[in-house]
Amino acid sequence: MATTKVEVLFGKIAVSCGFITEEQLSRAVEAQEKSPDGTHLGKCMVDLGFLSDEELMTVLAIQRENRSRLEMSPAVRKMGMTLGRLAIEKGYLTEQQVHECIREQAKLERFNLFFRLGEVMVSKQVLSAEKVHELLQSQNITILGCPACFSKFNVLNHKEGMKIACPKCGHPALEVPASMPALKVDGSIDDGDRKAATQGQPKEDLPPQLKGLENDFKPPSRPK
Repeated sequence: MATTKVEVLFGKIAVSCGFITEEQLSRAVEAQEKSPDGTHLGKCMVDLGFLSDEELMTVLAIQRENRSRLEMSPAVRKMGMTLGRLAIEKGYLTEQQVHECIREQAKLERFNLFFRLGEVMVSKQVLSAEKVHELLQSQNITILGCPACFSKFNVLNHKEGMKIACPKCGHPALEVPASMPALKVDGSIDDGDRKAATQGQPKEDLPPQLKGLENDFKPPSRPK
């Protein structure tokens, strides 16, 4: 089976996240081409031991989000610039390191790979996920997760006890993850969006080429 354009993007994202190497991507493509049953490229990577189930779900989530990130909003860019400035003020990064991350972010965009600046900082290993979370919290941004569909959101001005329904599946309440979540989020909820989010209207944003993959790639079980 030939690798589709959608799966080529999947492979580029997996490499950009540091989950696999270019050599592993080539081996996975070769394995897929020899597969008689049309196995998805991501499943080939899991079968070969190159990706974990959680990493697979992360790449699929990034791939979906890329469709809605063809143009990064001014608000998201402003958030990244603020995060970079705070990282410099706290002594976590130098100006040169922040500028290098901004250049890397711009380079990835030329390949239609859209990442927030904090995600680039972590992928380049110049800043830890914990430090990025600390900087986000200093901007009154909290990452909340949905226990039903495993989506994650940047929530502005979240207060303890505030009930916000998942905009994707309608679960009645997002919650602070029990463990440090990945930086990748599926969207942002600000004060203007909160009313709509509370109504919990589900969204269907999965590309046609990826429909049905949810049943093949289940999210990892949450620890009890």
